[in-house]
Amino acid sequence: MRKDQLIFLLGGLAFGFLFGFGVYHTWYATPDLGGPTAAAAAPAPTGPPAQGQAMGQAASSAPMVGEINQLKRMIQDDPHNVAAFVRLGNLHYDVQMWDQAVGYYRQALELQPDNPDVMTDLGVCLRSLGQYEQALEMFEGASGLNPDHHQSRFNVVIVAGFDLNQWDRADAALRELEAMNPRPPRTDELRSALESERAAAGG
Repeated sequence: MRKDQLIFLLGGLAFGFLFGFGVYHTWYATPDLGGPTAAAAAPAPTGPPAQGQAMGQAASSAPMVGEINQLKRMIQDDPHNVAAFVRLGNLHYDVQMWDQAVGYYRQALELQPDNPDVMTDLGVCLRSLGQYEQALEMFEGASGLNPDHHQSRFNVVIVAGFDLNQWDRADAALRELEAMNPRPPRTDELRSALESERAAAGG
């Protein structure tokens, strides 16, 4: 299950955000969400990295490669190890290797099809690949499995509204968020952003 990854989707005046499972804990605690992150604002490096930097990058990736290999061995021993498939999906999600993450999440869902958290993470990956309808299917499926799964409903609003301009679909999900008790944080902000985007699109 994703615990620390948040994707910001900022285009023009549109305000968008996608949640992987559990990310909202990190997002709500982040002090400045209006502008680009420091990583996004930093200039891209020119030329190859220095030798020390390259060695540091290789060293930092070594534990991930080791864990991936260990997880693959676990799956060979137990092809029904859902946790191993999910963890492999998470590791590839972390480095934005969306195709690989999709494959592992799909395998996890074949074994455990009623997992709204994995469905939500899979939906974020599909959205990142530009597969909006498939992403929306995952988010709506996750919220259908768990009426309290507000992360997936937030994502329905974002993809249906901001990506596909399917205003009725987005508004229905947003009304479900607004009806929750307690209401999820930033629901009012999401309502304002959606109405602004709809007006700008002439919807």
